[in-house]
Amino acid sequence: MRYIIHGDDLVSSRSYLNSLKSQYQEVINIEDKKNSAAEYLDAVINQPLFSKKTLVVLENYGGSEKIYELQTASDLAFWWPRSLQNVPAADEIVHFKNQSAFGIFRYADSIGQRQERTALVLLEKLIEERVPAEKITVMLARQIKMIGQILDGDLDKVSSSEFVRKKLYQQSKNWDFRRIQEALMLMFSIDIKIKKGEAKPESALTFLTHKLCS
Repeated sequence: MRYIIHGDDLVSSRSYLNSLKSQYQEVINIEDKKNSAAEYLDAVINQPLFSKKTLVVLENYGGSEKIYELQTASDLAFWWPRSLQNVPAADEIVHFKNQSAFGIFRYADSIGQRQERTALVLLEKLIEERVPAEKITVMLARQIKMIGQILDGDLDKVSSSEFVRKKLYQQSKNWDFRRIQEALMLMFSIDIKIKKGEAKPESALTFLTHKLCS
C-alpha cells in the first residue's frame, strides 16, 4: 500500500499522517535531507518479511517519480509539506489545500456545539470543494479528542491559545465521556467503511454529522 499525502495545510496533513501511523504496529520515519536514493532503498527494502505490520514514512522524498520502484513488504507513506505539481501514482492520494482549512474548523466547531443544521450546511460546502473524507474525519476526531481533554481537566495540554481553550470549554458542556467514546468509535467505523468502499463518503459523513449532533 502506497500513500501520498501533500498540501499546504500542514495542520491537517500532519493530523492525517499521525492518524495513519496509529493504525500500524511499527512505524519507521525517514526524512530526506541529504539522503541518497540508495539509502532510501536500503531502509525500505531491508525490512524483515512477515514481521509486525509496518509503515515506512518518507518525508520530502526527492524521487517521487520512482515511487513504484520501491519494492517492499511494508506499506509506504510519502509526505510533502506542499502541494505537488505532478502527483505520482499511488494507492491512496490525499491533498490538503489551505483554502478548505477554515471551513473544516468551522464544521468541527459546529459539531462540538452540536448544531446539526449549521454542520450540515458546512459539510455540503466541504463536499462541493472536494475535500477528502479522510481529512474531514481526522479533523473531527481531533476536535472530539480535545473536548475529551477539556472534560478531563487538561486545558493546558489542548492549546496555548486562551481563545481556543475557552471555545472548547464551552463546547465540552454538550458532551460527556460516554458520548466522546461513542463518537470516536463511530468515526473510526465510518472511516474504515469509506476506505473499503463499503459506504459513499457523502452519505456516510451526513449520517455521521446527524449522529454526532443528536
